[in-house]
Amino acid sequence: MSNSDRNKWDRKYADRTVTDQLVADDWLVQSTQNVQPGRALDFACGLGQNSVWLASQGWNVDAIDISPVGLELANQLSDEQNQVVNWIPADLDELQLPAETYDLILVFRFLDRGRLPKLIQSALKSGGHLVYETFSVGQADRENNHIKNPDFLLQTGELPGLLPLLTAVLHEETRLSDRTVQRLFARK
Repeated sequence: MSNSDRNKWDRKYADRTVTDQLVADDWLVQSTQNVQPGRALDFACGLGQNSVWLASQGWNVDAIDISPVGLELANQLSDEQNQVVNWIPADLDELQLPAETYDLILVFRFLDRGRLPKLIQSALKSGGHLVYETFSVGQADRENNHIKNPDFLLQTGELPGLLPLLTAVLHEETRLSDRTVQRLFARK
């Protein structure tokens, strides 16, 4: 990533306001309902709804994003919800994480084939879980598609193969009302 990426996301979030409702992604809620809370990491956390929701469920959460503007809004949300999240402004290209640290890692609507799989597989504890959802090639066929670069779309069945050190518990490709995605719930 780069300063141009940071600036792009800062501009995207500049006109946003903090929501007064805490709504986590359905895939996260569904995947973690039988997972004991521990230490979690949210990559590319955006406005932080998933991170704050996890904190409300008893998780100790670190949340990383490149946009300081987005993280400020996420921090406001956590304050309003009386939840503590460790917000970390970072560029994934430069990020170093300690190995075997997290019981849960989540990624929503973000794809970096080069760096992210290595970070996930290293930082996840043995026995830890990954919850991942991002856009697949079917997104390009949607009228409301906003993704211009096909490199940001997963090919059919691609996601589990990006993470060979993890065992897929559930992998699906699905068309939701507003997006077409691949979902992975995996264990190390």
